[in-house]
Amino acid sequence: MSTALDFYTQHSSITDPGTYAHLFNNLPHDLPAIHQIIQNVYIHVWKVQKYNSTWLKDRAHEYESRSVAKSLALVMAHDNHPLTEARPKNQKLIIDCRHFAVLLVSILRSQSVPARVRVGFATYLEKSHFQDHYVCEYWNGERWLMEDPDLLKHNISPDEFITGGRAWQMIRKREVSDLQFGFSPHDRGEWAVRYDLPRDLAAMNKFEMLSGDAWGVAEKKDPMVNARDRKLLDEAAAVVANVNSDFDAMRQFYEANEALRVPDTIHLYNYIDNKNKTVAWDDRP
Repeated sequence: MSTALDFYTQHSSITDPGTYAHLFNNLPHDLPAIHQIIQNVYIHVWKVQKYNSTWLKDRAHEYESRSVAKSLALVMAHDNHPLTEARPKNQKLIIDCRHFAVLLVSILRSQSVPARVRVGFATYLEKSHFQDHYVCEYWNGERWLMEDPDLLKHNISPDEFITGGRAWQMIRKREVSDLQFGFSPHDRGEWAVRYDLPRDLAAMNKFEMLSGDAWGVAEKKDPMVNARDRKLLDEAAAVVANVNSDFDAMRQFYEANEALRVPDTIHLYNYIDNKNKTVAWDDRP
């Protein structure tokens, strides 16, 4: 376990705050206070679309800030007060649940707390289905616990958040209909789980992707998915499920499988401006 804890205590290139590390100096260590700090600087795009959609004009690029350093650069460009001070809503960075989870992971790692992003489906967001979502998982000294800084939820249970790997195993065993998992009431099915399982595996290997990032087997359309792909995803789900007992096997599996491993250039769909693009993912300023 010590190898895994050391791994998740160290920053990835995405969670490293870089030249903005000083913003984390003297931040509180209790989770409710850290959640509030994240709320001070971020606002979810869904809230903006629902209540203040005009704010989105010329700001779709904020969602694309993949590294914490890039996000913090944009945060400070809006308002350069300390992170402990709340911003007016229109001066918060417009992002989604992934950014909330990644910033919490970044702060915790900066405080020498092992932490990682988890990708899967929350059962507490929508009545019609389990909603695609990102949370933070951290080591409390005894076990891994899940936190949702977007919804201000603490110690989330496995029934409240189903990781991508577990969701895949559930639908493969036909314990739950694949239509229970999705990105919206109208976008549900096995394909949604096929997106989130590779994302969860990548996050466990410290590539904390945007919610619109896709690569390899994750972006294959239904007619192109074959038995070999499903077998590979079965294996991915198994190694992720066993990560706490065999961390090295999970790492080796990820590095050995090009269809799952993140390349230097990936495809990004920005759902705010409805544009697809191919990008080099490292956006550190």
